[in-house]
Amino acid sequence: MKFLMCNLKSNKDLKEILEYKKKIQNITNELVEFVLFPSDIYLGFFYNANFKIGCQNVSVYQSGSHTGEILAHQLASLKISYCLLNHAEANDTIENVTKKIHNACKENLKVVLCLGEENENEDAYDIITKELDSIFSKLKKAEQEKIIIAYEPKWSIQSHMKEIKIINETIDNLKKYIHTKYDLTLPVLYGGGINTENVDKLIKSKKIDGFLIGSCANNPENILEILKKI
Repeated sequence: MKFLMCNLKSNKDLKEILEYKKKIQNITNELVEFVLFPSDIYLGFFYNANFKIGCQNVSVYQSGSHTGEILAHQLASLKISYCLLNHAEANDTIENVTKKIHNACKENLKVVLCLGEENENEDAYDIITKELDSIFSKLKKAEQEKIIIAYEPKWSIQSHMKEIKIINETIDNLKKYIHTKYDLTLPVLYGGGINTENVDKLIKSKKIDGFLIGSCANNPENILEILKKI
């Protein structure tokens, strides 16, 4: 099964999100796992959605009085299925990401873990495997199994997409690395600079298990078009 995950980030006010919901509320597709990541304040609007809903982050705390924090068990009560962690725009630390994964897994939330190099000329494979190891070394096997990797070069967010050949090679090598070192076969998505035109090249790839799209997802028509292409 392919994944199409849409991160709305902090976009859309109340009127805009209600209009957005009308246009996508009937999305159903047995071949694609469609997941929407709206701003936290709108999560409840999608409580009975036909598709899966994800949160853009989760608290490092499990319980207690923590003003402004959203806890994993609160998200689970809203039928949230996924949480997006380690996104470049979150500026998180490995220690905090690890704590968040622990909390998410306790509530059976699947984790979409973003990994990617900072600059275009860096060795992506070396950087993401080191970051992966720093996180996975602190996780139990059962937690590792609940993770979906999103390879998203930080420099390509809201920019141009990386060359498809390099994307394929990086994801293929990453899958082999995870299988060899951790005895796991995990889905690996690609994100960064995706739009309705260049996604055609990505769809043809047998290495990529799906897509994490940002700016392109702000227009619901783009989502519907990409779903049809998939």
